[in-house]
Amino acid sequence: MSHRHFCDVLGHWFECDGKALRRGDIELSVCMCDTCGLPLEEGDHSQCQTLVELVARPEHREEERRRMEEARKEYDRRAEKFGFDEKWARMKALPDGPEKHALAKEIVEWLFGEGDEHEAGA
Repeated sequence: MSHRHFCDVLGHWFECDGKALRRGDIELSVCMCDTCGLPLEEGDHSQCQTLVELVARPEHREEERRRMEEARKEYDRRAEKFGFDEKWARMKALPDGPEKHALAKEIVEWLFGEGDEHEAGA
C-alpha cells in the first residue's frame, strides 16, 4: 500500500514508500495520517480526511535546499533594508499605545505586503 505526496519543488505528484524527508529534517520519518494518527502504510484510511503533504521528491531535495537558501538571503537583504531588527526591538520596548500600534502596523504591512512597493524607502 503506497500513498502520494505533492512535490512542492517541481509541482507534481509522486508515490511514496512510507517514509519521507521533511523540510528541516536530516533523517527520513514515517508518513503519518493526520486524521487517525496511524502510519499511512498501515490500515485503511479511506474514511480519514484526505490531506496532502507537500514534500520534495527525493531527486529534488538539492533544488529545494538551493531555493530555500536563495529565499533566506533575499529575506535577509530586504529585512536589513527595511530595518526589521531595529523596528522589532523598538516596538517590543514600547508601552501599548498609538506609537507601538503604528510601528506594529508598519511591520505587518512589510511582512505581508506584495511587491517592491513595500521595500523600505520605496
